[in-house]
Amino acid sequence: MYIAAEPGVEIPFYLLLPESGSKPYPLVLTPHGHGRRGKEVYVGNYANDKERLESLAGERDVALQTVAEGYAVIAMDVRGFWEMSREEDFALNKTSSCDELQKLAFMYGRTLIGERVYDMGRLIDYAFTRPEIDASRIAITGNSGGGTVSFFTGALDERISVCVPSSYYCTFRGSIMNVPHCLCNFIPGIMRLGEMYDIVGLIAPRPVLFVNGVKDNIFPIEHTRESFAHARRIYEAIDGERTDRCELYEGSGGHRYYKERVWPFVRRHLYRDMS
Repeated sequence: MYIAAEPGVEIPFYLLLPESGSKPYPLVLTPHGHGRRGKEVYVGNYANDKERLESLAGERDVALQTVAEGYAVIAMDVRGFWEMSREEDFALNKTSSCDELQKLAFMYGRTLIGERVYDMGRLIDYAFTRPEIDASRIAITGNSGGGTVSFFTGALDERISVCVPSSYYCTFRGSIMNVPHCLCNFIPGIMRLGEMYDIVGLIAPRPVLFVNGVKDNIFPIEHTRESFAHARRIYEAIDGERTDRCELYEGSGGHRYYKERVWPFVRRHLYRDMS
């Protein structure tokens, strides 16, 4: 389906609903990371066996995992990729349109991260129109660039009940400013305001699970651990000794999704008020 985000911009997305269970279903948004085919990988529409095997090896079939857990899913293209890439870039089989779209966003005093978070908000607006969806219970999770979108959406949209960024959470100094990254990761002036862990204060006290690989060279684990220590102190200041709302899960490999801890955490906190 497609919904209008702003004049001239439509968000393409799939809505997946469980085959069984009680309606209305809690909702999970699954923004994807870098990769030309965007949402298609998350919903299992693989271009070939190579893409399928690579996706399954990295547990990147996130939307399929989600609906199998009994949740409604909105799996969208993120601005800059697949149906939301520039037509000229799509025709040339480019992986993304991030650089050009970020430059254009800068000219309007915007950022690509901000535009992507804005799109998540419009998808949540749409979810409120669907009787099958319990829009009072919304989680968001995605890997890499999808982790970025998950993190900032959780910080800026309080309708997110549970936030699970994968392969993103770190420090700006230890990752974005120290390791080569796509231009879409940059937010002018952010370092004047604070570090990545300061943004966690905008999510608190809502539950957040950071998922990172110990061998992730893009978001080095030592800086992730440093950032997480600050995040825990923020949650302790708000919740006292109750720290189960803020967790770090360390996967044994590199830059990929690790589903093992994700779904138990999501289920525990999405249904906390019903237990």
